[in-house]
Amino acid sequence: MAIDMGIVVSLPYHAVFDILSRTPVKSVCRFRCVSKGWQHLISSPVFAAAHRSRHGPLLVDGGSFPEEEPDGGRDVRLMDTDGNVVRVLRGVGGYGMMCNTSLDELICINGASCGGVNVVDPATGEVLLTCPQVDVVEHDSFPYVAVRYYTVFGFGRAAASGEYKMVRVVDDRTCEILTLGDGGNGWRKTQPLAIYTPCADQGSPVTVNGVMYFLTDCTTQDDDTLLCFDLEREQWEPDVLQGPLKFFDMKEWGKILAVRITELNGALCVVQPVCDETRWDKVPEDPFTNIWLLDDSGKSWIKAYRIPMAASASRYTPLRVMPDSGKVLLQCSLDCYVDEDRAVVLRIYDPRTGSCVDVTGAAPDDLAGRIGLCSFGLDHPVSGGKSLLARFLDQASLFFSKKHGQEAMEN
Repeated sequence: MAIDMGIVVSLPYHAVFDILSRTPVKSVCRFRCVSKGWQHLISSPVFAAAHRSRHGPLLVDGGSFPEEEPDGGRDVRLMDTDGNVVRVLRGVGGYGMMCNTSLDELICINGASCGGVNVVDPATGEVLLTCPQVDVVEHDSFPYVAVRYYTVFGFGRAAASGEYKMVRVVDDRTCEILTLGDGGNGWRKTQPLAIYTPCADQGSPVTVNGVMYFLTDCTTQDDDTLLCFDLEREQWEPDVLQGPLKFFDMKEWGKILAVRITELNGALCVVQPVCDETRWDKVPEDPFTNIWLLDDSGKSWIKAYRIPMAASASRYTPLRVMPDSGKVLLQCSLDCYVDEDRAVVLRIYDPRTGSCVDVTGAAPDDLAGRIGLCSFGLDHPVSGGKSLLARFLDQASLFFSKKHGQEAMEN
């Protein structure tokens, strides 16, 4: 039977909506020129929300650890939740430490070429902000030597205004804040820390619901005491937040390694690895990681998971709870004493069976540092205040205006 190729089939609106909402961002942006109806559909907030809900977040590998600094700087790799690399941002990476691990639309990477941090737009690969470490020329111990103070950087979004803000705390408890896109007003000093000092080697601060949390220096407080900084008010909370160690079984107290904090599906999370630090010298004693979540009251902790670890692992850090299956995507940090070839692997934990398996994708073998998350879609505000879709439309309009102008001149 012959098929008339001249017949145009008109799909129902809901079918077009469903198909386009499952289509990658770049393809959707190209489809805006099909018709005015499609352009109106793609530009609507309802469609943008539906598209975002059907496309999962991307994992961010902030940079590798080559023996020598590569020409042009380290790269940032964006991966899907199966570990497949879907995009590489050239020359904007650092030393593998993410300053934000929550599901944000911008990423902040520690250890950049400046020695500080880079704020990167994953949609465009553009470095929006570079913050170097703090150089102090006059110092009591070394009056004639420029000394670089160690700086703790945090990056997150204020709850009410939605503004992205960078916070840095120098080792003398001086606190400064910078608002991204405020017209170049730069750093401004805010309320200093009174007593406590953020711990410099317990991972980066974490922002959840507009509050930035810092682990305190374990030499002055418990290992999991948290400082809380409100990004909207730009003030420290008067009281510290006590972590879940007080709920822990005292029989296993001496086996807790350094805790970490992260964000897990919108909740503050404390990660407690429990194992014998000398286990590489003897048979391991079934190490595991406890995952604690802060409840809605902001005062109590819920033990969400107790995840058994492999003998070669030192910590399992949760990245995301999968919405369909309830399985947990994990960043698994490995002991260099046991596994010399790899530092980090990605695994999936199934709470129903209590077992872990490696992700199914082709994850890189040279992952290192701290893996983060990012999310961007059609309504993602990139640099300049415009959404990703608006930027594509601007570029398309410019292209077609130039093309039509050239055709008019030729005619």
